[in-house]
Amino acid sequence: MNRAEATRLLCERLHDEVVVANLGQATTELQHAADRALNCYTFGAMGQCSSLALGIALARPDVRVVSLDGDGSLLMNLGVLTTVATQAPKNLAIVVWDNEVHMTTGGQPTATAFRTSLAGVARGAGIEKVLEPADYEELALAFDRMLSEEGPFFVQVKVDKGYAEGAIFRDLIRYKLRFMDALAAQGRHDRGSG
Repeated sequence: MNRAEATRLLCERLHDEVVVANLGQATTELQHAADRALNCYTFGAMGQCSSLALGIALARPDVRVVSLDGDGSLLMNLGVLTTVATQAPKNLAIVVWDNEVHMTTGGQPTATAFRTSLAGVARGAGIEKVLEPADYEELALAFDRMLSEEGPFFVQVKVDKGYAEGAIFRDLIRYKLRFMDALAAQGRHDRGSG
């Protein structure tokens, strides 16, 4: 599948969910498809996307949180999957764009290009809702499930190799403050105080 098309498919379904995007490819295509205040871009934090999403999900159980991670990034921090399984936040979904390469650093193959299955690792860690959509129709159904059912979910999506569509804008401070304000405002709105 094409990662940009898959990202657009997700963005069509988003309302008030938080989306934490991996550095590089996921952030670029998320910005290009649907830049929004509840997007949390993890510029330069390789290996930390799903951990940040987990932290937000645990701190804000009232908000659905989606992590858009990459195979190379997740492989740097596989321990997060055991913590997700142990804590089992019902509001968390981890989507992994698996292109089998470290595209950000030049296209070197990741372990998923050989024998490693991240979906298998997630199952082995104890995550019960693990999905491996094979086409866009299955991906749409996976997105619908993870945005409406209790999680945690782990969705491994095999995507084509290649650089991201669009340009990345790195106004780190503005994006961070915008996200913090939007998440805080959502909490105030949910509690009925404004």
